[in-house]
Amino acid sequence: MSGARLIAGALALAAAACSPVPSRNPASVADTDPLRREVVADVAAGLSDVYEPDTTVLVPVRPMSGAFGTALLAALRAKGFTVRDSGSGERFDSRVDPLEGNMYRIVTKVEKTVLSRLWVLDGTTAYPGGEWTRRE
Repeated sequence: MSGARLIAGALALAAAACSPVPSRNPASVADTDPLRREVVADVAAGLSDVYEPDTTVLVPVRPMSGAFGTALLAALRAKGFTVRDSGSGERFDSRVDPLEGNMYRIVTKVEKTVLSRLWVLDGTTAYPGGEWTRRE
């Protein structure tokens, strides 16, 4: 009986070892074009309308990885923002939340200020579904 248990245990371990491991950083819907390209440009422009790029230091609250995060940080730097991994500055985050169907909500936070906007992805075209809203 213990031999059968040993074989069953070995088979269970082998099956578990072959199972796919989920990615720690799952791909975001915003990592694909055209949504990424349009949203990145929009967020960078929106933040530069609200904050002075030359004097604003942004510190992401989480690692900004993936195509969206990398492109967004590059666009913010190109606008003149200083972006640091740590240290003093304004706590910053930006994310794309899928809503229903082809609609997405972009939420960008700088300290206690929250900017959000609806976006629509229609096949190969992405466009804003309204104006930016701002909450303090």
